[in-house]
Amino acid sequence: MVITSTGITLSVAAGAPATLDKLGYEALAFVEVGEVTDLGEYGPNVEVVTHNPLKTGVTQKLPGFINYGSQTIALGWDVADAGQTLLSDAANNPATAGEHSVKVQYADGSIDYYVGRVFSYTKAPGSANSVVGSNVNFELNTPVLNVPAP
Repeated sequence: MVITSTGITLSVAAGAPATLDKLGYEALAFVEVGEVTDLGEYGPNVEVVTHNPLKTGVTQKLPGFINYGSQTIALGWDVADAGQTLLSDAANNPATAGEHSVKVQYADGSIDYYVGRVFSYTKAPGSANSVVGSNVNFELNTPVLNVPAP
C-alpha cells in the first residue's frame, strides 16, 4: 500500500534506549519536533568491496562495512519549539550532547525508530516569499527499526 507524507511526525529523545527494540524505544520520553517540511531519506548504505583476481579478469563485488546513513531534516525555524531546541542544543554541544533517539510516525500508524547524533542545525533565511527555515544533519548509528501499523 502506498501512503503520502502528509501526517508524518518527527520526535526526538535525548539518549539511546536500553534495548534497540520496540519496548526500549517506547520507554523513552520523546519530544515532537515542530514545523518539519522534509525528512529527507535515511537508511543503511553498504560499502562495495571489489576484488580483481588476475586469473579471471572479472571484478568480484562483496559487501563491506555498513554505514547506517545520514539524514537532512528541513524545518520552518521556530525558536519556541521544544523539539527544535533539543536538536539545536545537540548541534551546539556535540561533545556533550551524546546520542539521540528518533521516532518517525507515519499517517498509517507505522513507526521508524533509530539512534544517532546531531551534527548541524543551520538557519536558512531563504529568498523573497520564503519561510525562514533550518536544516538539521543527523547521522544514524543504528539500524532503522520499523514497527508496522497496528
